[in-house]
Amino acid sequence: MDVARIGFIGVGGVAGGHLNYLSKFEDAELVAMCDINAEQLAKRAEDFGVEDTYADYRDMLEKADLDAVYVCVPPFAHGSIEEDVVATGTPIFVEKPVHLDMEPAIKKYETIRDSGVINAVGYCVRYLDTIVPLKERLADHKVEMALGYYMGGAPGGWWQQRDRSGGQLVEQTTHIVDTALYVVGDVAAVGGGFATRTPINDTATIDNMSIAHLYFENGAIGTITSSCALSQGFKTGLDIFARDLVVEFTYGGMEIRTPDDTYNQQTGNDMFPAEGRAFIDAVKSGDRSSILCDYGQGLKTLEVTLLAFDAFQQRTVLETSFQPGE
Repeated sequence: MDVARIGFIGVGGVAGGHLNYLSKFEDAELVAMCDINAEQLAKRAEDFGVEDTYADYRDMLEKADLDAVYVCVPPFAHGSIEEDVVATGTPIFVEKPVHLDMEPAIKKYETIRDSGVINAVGYCVRYLDTIVPLKERLADHKVEMALGYYMGGAPGGWWQQRDRSGGQLVEQTTHIVDTALYVVGDVAAVGGGFATRTPINDTATIDNMSIAHLYFENGAIGTITSSCALSQGFKTGLDIFARDLVVEFTYGGMEIRTPDDTYNQQTGNDMFPAEGRAFIDAVKSGDRSSILCDYGQGLKTLEVTLLAFDAFQQRTVLETSFQPGE
């Protein structure tokens, strides 16, 4: 395959980033788009020179000649999209979070796994060029604690409705949770605290402050804090602590300190096209080793974020249970 022919289901905000870098890849071609918002669909199609557009993704899957499909719908809108895509044998990229409910998401995972199609989930932080050096450095140390942050303001629209976004931890801070799972290790149990001191507005139904307590399988502990109530930006990143090692990691770079020296590395790549490059390479070659987060791994991250709110409601700590199969 010289050029991968790409179709999009959902062309809203998050799709824009993918469309921008794919349009610059010489070995990828944007050939079809689908969205229920006709005005938005027409604008994207014009911007990216796509003539083949659809209101129903099933029509696109039936009529368009596709090598891969990007699923960029809001968390509440997945329906049977993934099952319908993989039924055609087409590789699939799913934006995070993969769902708002574990039971249907597990069924999707099983369908994707059993189909054997190449699949990826949009946890783009894994593709920063600082991540591999960080993982390598941590491999020589016993991590004791991780503290994560996603502190700032609130996007609008469906994002502010819990039944549509899942809340900030599920939809946004999920990137920090996923980074912690990737560099520290899997989580065995989860606790949580959620509150609203100053409502975002009169119609929002999400909490605007949250704390997720993570109990890692390797014995480390962690806390991931979120706020979407601030009128100014603050911190997005992950701090990691070992006896003789302190890491401050952000999207822009990281600082690693020991008693003897300090190491700084600025981020040298754009995580979005790096993520896309890995997926397109896998689609073209059939070798999925470049994909750093598949659907099963994305589902593990979803479970941790969902359990935090459940644990808060039950005033307890809940054990994780989802394990991707081979």
